Amino acid sequence: MFAELKWALLIIGLTLAFSLQPLLVMASPLEAELGGYVAAGVDHYGAFYDEDGERSTTRGVLRNAKLELELSWGKRWEAELDGSYKIEGDKKELDLGDAYLVYDGPSRFEAQVGRFKEPFGLERLASHTNLNTSERSLVSSAFAPGRSTGIMAGQYRNRGTWSLGLFTDEPDGGATHAVTARLTRAPVRSDSQTVHLGAAVSYRDLGDSRFQIKDEGEVFSADNVIRSPRFEARDAWLAGLEAAWLYNRLTVVAETMAQNVRRTDGSRWQFAGAYLQAGVFLTDDQRYYSRGEFDRIEPRHRAGALELVARHSAVDLRDRNLGAEASETLLGFAWYLGEVFQLRLNYLIPDIRGNTLMAAPDGDAVTLRAVLRF
Repeated sequence: MFAELKWALLIIGLTLAFSLQPLLVMASPLEAELGGYVAAGVDHYGAFYDEDGERSTTRGVLRNAKLELELSWGKRWEAELDGSYKIEGDKKELDLGDAYLVYDGPSRFEAQVGRFKEPFGLERLASHTNLNTSERSLVSSAFAPGRSTGIMAGQYRNRGTWSLGLFTDEPDGGATHAVTARLTRAPVRSDSQTVHLGAAVSYRDLGDSRFQIKDEGEVFSADNVIRSPRFEARDAWLAGLEAAWLYNRLTVVAETMAQNVRRTDGSRWQFAGAYLQAGVFLTDDQRYYSRGEFDRIEPRHRAGALELVARHSAVDLRDRNLGAEASETLLGFAWYLGEVFQLRLNYLIPDIRGNTLMAAPDGDAVTLRAVLRF
């Protein structure tokens, strides 16, 4: 029932958005804006990323085709409804993204209800169009929760934010209930330099469901070759620390995450990961920061902005001699042409120890993404 209701709301909402947009715009003080983006490209990877050990694979991917409807009325109320379509190899997926209502209160206070991202992780909270790599880090992908249905309250000031929410994934067919909170602070904040510090924690009632971390190692179309042990779990604690330093053209970001999972037999299992990422603009540009998150790049010249990126990610999904330890080293660049077009090229060097699925765990990867906003 929840699944049918979700898709009914998506289809009805987007249909009304296209057919009634002129009336919505004219109906002051209601304002409506349609937008979105298309992200597509090519993945080329070796045997590491294929569970059958195929030595070389090249795949075209539609990473995301997203349509967004944003509504606002008066000074206090906002809403958003998103739908997205992805093609990953032979798999095609239509998904409901954000679908929420926001009340903007005094002193930057906000209350939000609906489906949206849980407040956890600097990189996870960033929109795909705000990234400078083809995919998020192995750490964010493995640990940070994504979108859930819930209610959240928070305050978002220039030098600090807090947010606290109650969430569930039952409408998506899951059994998890969670309490998630995030706190950030920017002790240094100027036009040329910003220091960001943050922490997040989440208690997750897993309802004795099947638990396993599975990840494709920063290659969207690859197999989920990096895995933890699999078991029925009662609940889990998830914690994360984040830090970032923006200095003129340079951006340095680091995050670490840890998860303590309790099995139904009462035993506790520990998993963790961390990444360090640096980016430097070759052009006279810089990344901007606002209220605990990075803003979209705004190139200063018509030729666009060019950024070199390097990242090392590592996860330990191994406990009691079960599971894998893996890492990814990334080198790449991102080209931003205005605010509407991006090109990202990444070279990935993987490593894995412990239990592996692939027959020959070696072979690098190259990913290319083009992102067009509208």
